[in-house]
Amino acid sequence: MLAFQVDVWSPRGQIPRNMAEVAARQKEIQHSSRTRRSLRQLRRVQQLRRALAALLDRIPEDLSEDETVKLLRASSICHNVYNVVQLTYRARKHEGHSKDYEFSRVSMQERWRAGYKDGLRVLRHPEVFGRPTGPDGVFTLELDQDGRE
Repeated sequence: MLAFQVDVWSPRGQIPRNMAEVAARQKEIQHSSRTRRSLRQLRRVQQLRRALAALLDRIPEDLSEDETVKLLRASSICHNVYNVVQLTYRARKHEGHSKDYEFSRVSMQERWRAGYKDGLRVLRHPEVFGRPTGPDGVFTLELDQDGRE
């Protein structure tokens, strides 16, 4: 699965200098932490599924028909892999704390252009289309944080 996780709010930012910037920074921290938590949860669930599958492979044959073993086997079989591209919208100075409810035509066109440019940046990294090889089966690419751009 190739998924794009778009953060409208950046987890990194400047120290606020006035109350309007404090409000904007509060939203940035609050909203961006949710998407990061979701990704951590995906990784953890994948690790547990894979560990359970490995453990079930060690169970003796005579226990393989046990209903509990069948239930665990059905819930742990997960050969899915996930490539997650994390895109963080870099707000313009004039947007402030209203970007989560300000949908004027000009604003939307700016955001669409930014998204298009980010999409082109992602295409320069073919590893997002490869099969993840890590123990959890999850590969993430965050262009800004990884210093790849």
